[in-house]
Amino acid sequence: MTGRRDTFYTERDRRTRQYGGHDDALERPVCIIVGSDVASTRAGQTALLALVNLATRVHRRVHLRVPTAALLAPGLVPAADLGTAAAATARAINPVIDLTTDPGATDRDGAITIGLGREVPEDLELHLGWAGGRGQLTTSYTAGIWDPTSVFGAATAAVLGATALFRAAHDQPIRGTRFNPVELAADDQAGTRDHTGPIDVGAVLVIGAGAVASALAYWARHVGTVGAGWDFVDADIVELHNTNRCMTMTAAHAGWPDGEPTNTPQTKAHATAWAVNGHAHDQWYDQWQPDHDEQRHDVVLTLANGRGVRAVVTQRGEPLLLHATTSANWTAELHRHLPDRDDCPACRLPDSTTPQMACSTGPAVPDQPDSPDAALPFLSAAAGLLLAAALADMPATAALAGRFNHWQFDLTLASPLLQPRQHPPRESCTHQLPAAVRRAVHTVRPRRWDHLDVDPS
Repeated sequence: MTGRRDTFYTERDRRTRQYGGHDDALERPVCIIVGSDVASTRAGQTALLALVNLATRVHRRVHLRVPTAALLAPGLVPAADLGTAAAATARAINPVIDLTTDPGATDRDGAITIGLGREVPEDLELHLGWAGGRGQLTTSYTAGIWDPTSVFGAATAAVLGATALFRAAHDQPIRGTRFNPVELAADDQAGTRDHTGPIDVGAVLVIGAGAVASALAYWARHVGTVGAGWDFVDADIVELHNTNRCMTMTAAHAGWPDGEPTNTPQTKAHATAWAVNGHAHDQWYDQWQPDHDEQRHDVVLTLANGRGVRAVVTQRGEPLLLHATTSANWTAELHRHLPDRDDCPACRLPDSTTPQMACSTGPAVPDQPDSPDAALPFLSAAAGLLLAAALADMPATAALAGRFNHWQFDLTLASPLLQPRQHPPRESCTHQLPAAVRRAVHTVRPRRWDHLDVDPS
């Protein structure tokens, strides 16, 4: 007889298992230890809650050692203190998880160990730290570095830590590394430049509310947002397997609040929009757009890849399009599209029944060519983080500087960790509106970033 736990994992992990995640590896215990030095800071809490969020979407046996601290960072579920928030996050994502939280426990039971802060045991396998916007992963104790206020550094550290835990569980190689999503710089080139204010880009239209959009909303919740609000357009519903990679979504959103399918699932738009107090629109973009044809947003993010949406959005005449994807090689990717300077989204990522890039997918064993695509949480988390950093730092964002318009963040932790690329405009493009037509659109309904549409000559 199949028990509740087996039934839950059969459905929740079916993509992870089908595409290379092994049950034995997913059952390996993970131990997350937090130093009291970082537990009382907002950034430290951001790092911990994000790491727990990502780890419990794949790992099934988790031990948390979290010191007592009042909750300062926004949580996935209501809680009064950090330990309660971490445990409640784990159980909301995975109601059948084997979770232990005894702060005095010393027996790690052969667990893969990871620590945040200086005040942790020196013999842990993995250590996380951050300075400004730069997150750091090390495989030996280095006395730790951490910044009490940097959300982007803490978030990056959590993504690197979740990646390392998954790789360690599957006996894949790990190297220490550093990455700064604000600078779009990695390893020795990664500095400490940061952005500490909220995301302030005006009215935001997010087309698609799946894994990358969910990650963006999660990070935006921690960074903060101001402005005219965010609209999320997506008609799809949350299925349990979506919760293995969507940072704002819990088992309850999929209708499995207690580990069994007892409730009606929510739409992805609602399960994502709540994180930033946004507006959910339960329609496909081509259904929603005709009723909002007179409305222009300041920023349009195309985070869906079906129903010809990239071509249709390109024809809006926007001065800038940003989006993020992941690839079949464990990369999280940021894309920029400035009219007449870059190619358009539809040309760069054409619709295909076998897309080379799709939201939050990648092979669990990327060096094996026969391994098919898999959905993994840290890939979508990294893609959403790249996008959040680009938005937060506008107009000074690194994504607008220079000729590069495509950045690949390699979560195999290979060297180089970051690959910038350039895609020139295509003369054969049939999607991009002529400059004169774009100017007419901007004149009739001007928005905040129209000045970015400049003649490249």
